[in-house]
Amino acid sequence: MSTPRAYKIPMSEAEAEIEVKKSRFIASLCPITSEAEAKAFIERQRNRFPGANHHCWAFVVAEPFALKGLGSSDDGEPSGTAGRPMLAVLTGAELGQACVVVTRFFGGTKLGTGGLVRAYSQAVRAVLEQTPQVLREPQAYYRLTYPYSLTAAVEATLNGFETNVQDHQFTEQVQLSLSLPLEQESAFVSALSEQLHGQARVERLDGAD
Repeated sequence: MSTPRAYKIPMSEAEAEIEVKKSRFIASLCPITSEAEAKAFIERQRNRFPGANHHCWAFVVAEPFALKGLGSSDDGEPSGTAGRPMLAVLTGAELGQACVVVTRFFGGTKLGTGGLVRAYSQAVRAVLEQTPQVLREPQAYYRLTYPYSLTAAVEATLNGFETNVQDHQFTEQVQLSLSLPLEQESAFVSALSEQLHGQARVERLDGAD
């Protein structure tokens, strides 16, 4: 198992535009914590620029060193010329929890496969220069399952730590998936044990870190 590493995450949305042989490439970046949030942002960009020729995208749900939680699309451009190069720029910059969409308005001159790779990569690098970022420490991932009667106690415990809730499901019981800084894990598990008195199921997940 590799040693957990810190990585960067975006603090806010950002946008940048470049022009290559009269084609406009508008790169828009958004912080995300799930694939659903990434897909929602991609759809938002499609709706913003309905007349564009392509909306190519890439996202990293968690940390950029993982082999899961990644996605990309060429959206009609030649295979391998947009989505994967865009994803490579994100991971190469060690940026996680981010989705980037590059919207292209075709300018009339074909760029060729090499030219497309360079243009889409350049657009992502341009928006990264405009993106405020912060260092995120290695994370521990947990799933909690508990009765509704413990909701207040669970929320009180979570508020004492830097937790990031990634999924919330309500069936016969509440199921919560979350992450928190690895250095807080021991205290977090102790607090859960003390507050919930064994009435909740606490599972350590194989997270991205």
